[in-house]
Amino acid sequence: MTAVVKARAGSPCGNARFHRKLQWPIWLRKLDDVLIKVTQRQPTAALYAMSTFLAMGLLFVLINALGANVPSPRHENLGSDVASMADGMSEVEYNPYAKNEKKRLAIIIPYLPPSEGAPTFPPYFDLFAMSAAGSAADIDYLIFHCFIPPSLLPNPDTLPSNVKLIDLNGQDSEGEHECGMAKLFTRVTDQRQTDNLMQTPLPRLISRLSKQIVNVPYILVEYKPAFGHIFADYLKEYSHWGYSDLDVVFGDMSRWIDEDEWNDYDIVTWGFGDQDKLYLRGQFTFHRNDPHINQIWRHCKYLSEMDIRYAHPDTLKFESAEGCYSQAVITKKDIKVKWAVKAFTDVGEDSPVYAQGVYFSLGSPPSLTSSKSYNPKSVLYTAATVDSGHQLLSLPYDWFEDKSKYPKYSEGHLPIQRYVGERTKVQTYRTLYENGDKKSADIKCMYWAPKTYQMDICTVDGDVESDEVVVLEKGALYKQKFVERKKLFPEGIKSFPFFHFQEWKRIYRTTELLPSHNIRHTNTMPGLIITKEGTLPLFSIASVSGWKFRNGAPWSSSLSSTWMSADTGSTLTRPTSNKFCLDSSPKGYPKAATVCTVSASWPQPGVDYASTSLDESTSLIILRSPAELSKTKTTVRGRKTDIKSMAWWDEKLIDANIDVTLTLTLQISSKHMKEKSIVRHLLALADTNIYMWGSRQPSVLLIHVDSSNEEEPHLLSQTIQTIKDTFGPNDTSSSPAHLRNSLVAILDSYEPTVSRKGLLNMATFAAPTRWIVSGLELERGLVLSKEASVYAMREARTYADMHGHVLVIPQFASTQDDTRDGKDMNKFPKNRLIFSSVGAD
Repeated sequence: MTAVVKARAGSPCGNARFHRKLQWPIWLRKLDDVLIKVTQRQPTAALYAMSTFLAMGLLFVLINALGANVPSPRHENLGSDVASMADGMSEVEYNPYAKNEKKRLAIIIPYLPPSEGAPTFPPYFDLFAMSAAGSAADIDYLIFHCFIPPSLLPNPDTLPSNVKLIDLNGQDSEGEHECGMAKLFTRVTDQRQTDNLMQTPLPRLISRLSKQIVNVPYILVEYKPAFGHIFADYLKEYSHWGYSDLDVVFGDMSRWIDEDEWNDYDIVTWGFGDQDKLYLRGQFTFHRNDPHINQIWRHCKYLSEMDIRYAHPDTLKFESAEGCYSQAVITKKDIKVKWAVKAFTDVGEDSPVYAQGVYFSLGSPPSLTSSKSYNPKSVLYTAATVDSGHQLLSLPYDWFEDKSKYPKYSEGHLPIQRYVGERTKVQTYRTLYENGDKKSADIKCMYWAPKTYQMDICTVDGDVESDEVVVLEKGALYKQKFVERKKLFPEGIKSFPFFHFQEWKRIYRTTELLPSHNIRHTNTMPGLIITKEGTLPLFSIASVSGWKFRNGAPWSSSLSSTWMSADTGSTLTRPTSNKFCLDSSPKGYPKAATVCTVSASWPQPGVDYASTSLDESTSLIILRSPAELSKTKTTVRGRKTDIKSMAWWDEKLIDANIDVTLTLTLQISSKHMKEKSIVRHLLALADTNIYMWGSRQPSVLLIHVDSSNEEEPHLLSQTIQTIKDTFGPNDTSSSPAHLRNSLVAILDSYEPTVSRKGLLNMATFAAPTRWIVSGLELERGLVLSKEASVYAMREARTYADMHGHVLVIPQFASTQDDTRDGKDMNKFPKNRLIFSSVGAD
């Protein structure tokens, strides 16, 4: 009390007030003490704590407010009810994606799987979707599809919120499956229906169009100009609509769309510097969502009078929308159109993308204060020339966030391109023709469009250069040069809004693009390098944001390690969802392309994977997995219950960052099955290699068996039983100890043999570790040496902080079984087969 009195002695009335206070009731004195502490000049520790608590609470409220009303990233299969929108269903009833933004673009992409291929999206779909997420602030991608079963649709948990899968599958009057897309597309005949001019009755027209789009899905591109009319019911809340394709990687679209393109122009199309041909690019063109603009396509009779075309289906010919529609737009005098030079493509092998690849960066990962709607950027860049690739090696992946070096990139309102010089008129060959040059009627600058339209589309040779933007205003065409602003991009670097890989897609397979799967979902690496051969992870030149380091040493907190999640899409509880092609046949076109005829995938959690049917010709049986050895506790109706883990691997047995997985494959044909001794010999080979590898490190064994011999079905069941007896389920008391860290599965198909590489890819992507050893050919009788496992582990630890994979080559193996010393066979488990090298050479 003395201290308090002295602290306030400087006040003239301090002592008098103190004596009066002694006469107050106790509760009033305590309240006065609290008020004195609160009003002191130096806050107390308690006040600091209270202020901090209140500030944290306010911050939490703000963060949740920022993330409120954000569309969920989950996308359920919308089902056949969406197709009923063609019958007049209202927007509010059927469209769950309605938005109220003043400026928002809907990119429409209808898709049907090829008739001779697998009923699924193309292998590069994940690459497309992952890149589309970067433009979520301004663009939605509406993917209308048919004939893809729900089991083969992309994982809804990994799709960006602005990529909308809309299922148009339905049923006809007889209960047969049909696609609602044809019914939607026949909307282009609505005026002729009203005027009762249809030469092909509507039901017959729908039927014929349905058959044609199933057999030749590519003809869907004919209808791109009319998408604003066909899908009008989906576009009511969008200010703009456009079209593109799935073979496109999108960059920082929000940064590249200029304000004048949003506000001043009715149609905008982005080209590759070939705007001397004034066609509207199918890769990316967008329109102002206006009733007048949405009806320009009616100039094209192949659309507005399609009932006449389909009255004679045997004479139908493909019509490129880039011909007729472009002419219709150019001849309009009451609209404004812009042909900009912004896109990038893989056409031309002298392009730097063939030497350096395309770099795709997400920028900085979201922070703790980021709202729920936060989406990392999508920034595309490469070397400006073939010879400036060295610039990429020293460039940070997040260079565009450095405001000190590139301040203008973050100024979103500032156009990337700046006009220079004067604006001058553009001449087309139509102008020359009208001035008396009749030879202009024979001009053809586009091989894929009819000559009828080309006088209006083709500019006079040499009149428009690659660095000039062309615009249409009041019926007149103008051109003007542009340059990119300085301090936007690093020296020697070229950036662009999207990359069209129209050539590379022909050779892309799923396994070549695996790093692009779930890259945003797992937040594991800052980007990709896209090449002709596939995609590679992009890492920082300084450190890897996804990998964790502790005291300078690599450290992994769980089996869902950075590399595993980023490279394969696998996690501890969810195996990779990729489908692996095990057999293929050549396509007629394009040359060297193939069609997958047999495919398989690992089962997903929630599926009883003891025996899983993958398609009509394959099935998978998982005999054992390490996680099934352990039980987990859960509460069921108030009781503690043991349940089996849905994971494959036991986290206690594996360090995903420094352990090495041995991946083995084995093919047993119907010819092998006829000799029991051969089957046992092959299984002994696999078992011996796992034994030599040891239970300290994980192993995967995938066995393919031929089930095509329908005349002797007992051989298949006999062989499968032998495999089960050898590798046994985990609950077998006599199960050998060396198998406790092994995943063993049987894959059977109606093919006598499948692709060894395909089977090995499938086995590899079940591995739970960053490091793998693969490629050992068991059929040649090879057995690992005792030192192989030790050497592999030592290499992994030595190079653990290295970015990427290390392949352990050579494979220390021979045709001699080092486990058989002939002296003391009792030291081996009773149930372990002993491989004999006799005849293996």
